[in-house]
Amino acid sequence: MPRRSKKDILGTNKNTWKAGVYCRLSSDDGDNAESDSIKNQRELITYYLKKEENLKIVDFYADDGFSGTSFNRPEFKRMFNDMVNGKINTIIVKDLSRFGRNYLEVGNYIEQIFPIYNIRFIAINDNVDSYKDPKSINNVIVPFKNLMNDEYARDISNKVKSVLLSKSRNGQFVGGTTPYGYMKDPNDIHHLIINEDEAKNVKLIYQMALNGDGILKICKYLNNNNILCRKEIQRRNKYSIDLNSTTEDSKYKWSKTTVSNVLTNETYIGNLVYNRTGSVSYKNRKQISKPKEEWIIVQNTHEGIVDKKDFEKVSEFIDSRKCNRKKPSQPSIYGWKIKCADCGHAMCRMEDYRNNRACSNFYCRSYKTQSDVCSPHKIKTSDLNEIVLKSILFQVRLVIDLEKAIEKIKKKGTEEQIEKKYFNEIKKLNNDIDKYKKLKKSSYEDWKFEKITKEEYLNYSKDYDERIGTLEKEIEALKNIYIDKMNELKKDDYWIEHFKRNKNLKSLSKEVINEIVDTIYVHEDGNVTIKFKYQDEYEKSLEFISREMN
Repeated sequence: MPRRSKKDILGTNKNTWKAGVYCRLSSDDGDNAESDSIKNQRELITYYLKKEENLKIVDFYADDGFSGTSFNRPEFKRMFNDMVNGKINTIIVKDLSRFGRNYLEVGNYIEQIFPIYNIRFIAINDNVDSYKDPKSINNVIVPFKNLMNDEYARDISNKVKSVLLSKSRNGQFVGGTTPYGYMKDPNDIHHLIINEDEAKNVKLIYQMALNGDGILKICKYLNNNNILCRKEIQRRNKYSIDLNSTTEDSKYKWSKTTVSNVLTNETYIGNLVYNRTGSVSYKNRKQISKPKEEWIIVQNTHEGIVDKKDFEKVSEFIDSRKCNRKKPSQPSIYGWKIKCADCGHAMCRMEDYRNNRACSNFYCRSYKTQSDVCSPHKIKTSDLNEIVLKSILFQVRLVIDLEKAIEKIKKKGTEEQIEKKYFNEIKKLNNDIDKYKKLKKSSYEDWKFEKITKEEYLNYSKDYDERIGTLEKEIEALKNIYIDKMNELKKDDYWIEHFKRNKNLKSLSKEVINEIVDTIYVHEDGNVTIKFKYQDEYEKSLEFISREMN
């Protein structure tokens, strides 16, 4: 069948291109922040679309304050889901730098992912339009501009880092959020002053530590006595919730980490410490700890809350407990994927070495830090490993069976067969529309030659119009089904491979867990519920099979 038949099926009406308008702005944009504001981007794109009759805006997506070096942005993810689900088939940006500044990732989306889903991509200022001018995607200037955008992000990152380090060495506070117990001086945002309401809790934490109380005991005391941590204070202020309310449940609690940070932070004796952590690179913002010799410590920059001698005593006490504490035999392969099924908090692994035994268990973290809000949800690590391994192997078998069913359906319906089927169905409906149009014309002529009354003509005309409208809706529905079927045939079910390569799995590893497991929920009775990755793709494939087999 000639390829033009597909074009006839899809048509070129105004609803053909369902556009998603994407805008992005972050501090990485430096001096261009004003010209690249979300408002200006939207106005430019809206003006452009006024001249494009076949483009209809379905939704706006705006990531304000997110770097272009990463595609882990909330609105970008929402747009991508809408793209996969067929809500939009066109993505429009002001220019390539608004889409992203990661050279490799931008190229992957434009050249690999968008074609799979038949997505039209438009970058207005860079004269890129994958539909009107397919060659514009492969133009040598596109990868060159992506590379320039990538380099710009790296340069801005280095400049910002250099300025912050310079201010740090001069004893200026450059953090976004002040340490608990302090606030920024209204007359100098780079200087810390004591927050009296929080400082009394800092003194309490140190006093309990000096009395011999461990970090876990301190943590439980703070939570059980409704002493709010900084993050919970910020949340309540944001939503105008009374800080002294005892009826409002706290979403954020004190943890061992936050209490430990208070007890080991030299800020509380009047010193500022910087460069303890840093990001992996300007593309990867994951924080990593830096060796102590790289720290920047500036003494006596502000008033301390804790006496220096008390701070040193607490440090010695913490160090002594560290030396006597046995570390787990090996790190957990699960990371933060294990959650309490009731309170939703992550579960922590604890080793029991009493009487020379080595027993590993997972406990609800809320129970460990707040014994009155949850139950232990205890489960042996060995039992958990066995359950997870069996569940993965069972899920792998389901996915392999699913793939076989999909391949069987695809063999029955090749691209040309599907095209021929829907072309013939739509052709038949168009013939019916032509028939009713002729009947409407004939009834008009009968009225004019006084073969029927005006009232009869109006009734006939109304009936024919309704029939034509119904047929047109059927044609539109068939076009959408046709597009979905073609997308299913062309879709690369990459996610299936993640499961298939684990079909002969003998033991668990961190790599396997990260690859296919999203979250593991442990219930109070010891039962385990596992949420696997690619759940949406799996369910859509089941729907496809169910639809095609009926």
